Amino acid sequence: METGTGRMASTIETLERELGEAQRERENEQRAVVRAENAHEAACAARDEAWAERPTDDPEVERLTELVYRRRRELYEAIDRLKAAEGRERRIKSRLMYVLPAERRRYLSGEVDEEFEAFLEAARELYREELPGVEISVITERPGELDLRGDATWRALERLYSGTVRRWVEIRAPSPSPKLADLAALISHYAGGHTPRLFAAGEELRTPPAPRNVRPLPGYDTPQGRLALARITTRRYLDENSVSRLSKRPEVLVQIAEIARLYQTMNLTVDEIRWRLEQLVSLRLEVLRAVYRLTSERRRFSFYEIARAARLLDGHFPDPAVAAEALLEAVDRAIRTGVPLVDVAYMSVTR
Repeated sequence: METGTGRMASTIETLERELGEAQRERENEQRAVVRAENAHEAACAARDEAWAERPTDDPEVERLTELVYRRRRELYEAIDRLKAAEGRERRIKSRLMYVLPAERRRYLSGEVDEEFEAFLEAARELYREELPGVEISVITERPGELDLRGDATWRALERLYSGTVRRWVEIRAPSPSPKLADLAALISHYAGGHTPRLFAAGEELRTPPAPRNVRPLPGYDTPQGRLALARITTRRYLDENSVSRLSKRPEVLVQIAEIARLYQTMNLTVDEIRWRLEQLVSLRLEVLRAVYRLTSERRRFSFYEIARAARLLDGHFPDPAVAAEALLEAVDRAIRTGVPLVDVAYMSVTR
């Protein structure tokens, strides 16, 4: 993954180092709070036991009472230090979120099931002759476990999301080859824009820009195969309930996946793509095709305008083909007249 200019790379590397130090400091302060809590509870227990056996003005009771107050102050001071360490960690994380170029695309969103494993196996078989010995696997890191291999961007992401379960695809080959980039691009295309990590001869490779042409996968050129690939893509963005509902409308699911893959070619984050798809899942097939066409043509209207107009027209016209045609006509009319697209769509349903 490119990290931008040298200045940005230096900033990421510095923040990653600072975040590591802040996380170690926070962990030390957490342990200090636990020790202080234990010491305070032990002092309280000793004082209470002395109280039960001796008068309140007994020197030993007074000594233990003073010890309780001292341990309590130490506990509060430890908690204050922990809060300060947590605040420093949060501030560094906020700065990292601002400068990291591709945020969580390095991680594999959604679940990894048998269908996804079969897809990875098909991709490996496709490149078996050109990349003999290539292996593809899904790596899972649990909360608290860190994989600090690779460049500063990867280390920063690992530290940033260390409290969550993280998955990514690793491709390993015995020797470097330009075909590794093609294989990574194929997986990324169908896996929600995820960026696999590439290793050749044990060394990690910088991921090059993705090739534009993605080779078709053998065995997936049937309606069932296209539907399986659509599920693989949409699961990177939508919850399982949404995918299950869409699976009852196979052509709609395939079209939603095509729109998602189109969004992957734009400068959009995973969350931005997810939000856009959520606005489209209720539309009928013909209207979705019109939205795909308008998006691929890079019209000057915002997604919000197109999606709102599409939902308005789709809900008004009983015939989905008529709704799709009305959406295309509304866009052309808005371009000619300068009237906002949503207003043109509203006039279409009120006249």
